[in-house]
Amino acid sequence: MLEGQTKDTYPEIRRGELHICLESRNAWIGEQHLGLTKYEFDVLCLLARHSGRVFSKEQIYAHVWEKEIGNVDNAVRCVIASLRKKLKEYTDKGYIQTVRGIGYKFIDVPGE
Repeated sequence: MLEGQTKDTYPEIRRGELHICLESRNAWIGEQHLGLTKYEFDVLCLLARHSGRVFSKEQIYAHVWEKEIGNVDNAVRCVIASLRKKLKEYTDKGYIQTVRGIGYKFIDVPGE
């Protein structure tokens, strides 16, 4: 961040206690910085921007990955698992929900 700026001065996505700063490519749960990789950040942004929409693994892959790799299913699953693990360190809310047989979706207020 530039001097004098905080995470609140950048365009962002806010979903409950989750704050995603698009310009600085950072994400926080409350005040806890998540330290996401490029793919984790991009997947989180995609899902959070379209809260409630179900994305297949293929759709997530097409939106996030710049070049083809061998196993789309495994690549997406690994990034989702890693992202969930990082989110779980600071919240018990399951923001990313599996839709069996289809893919994943972001839930604004889990359990409600």
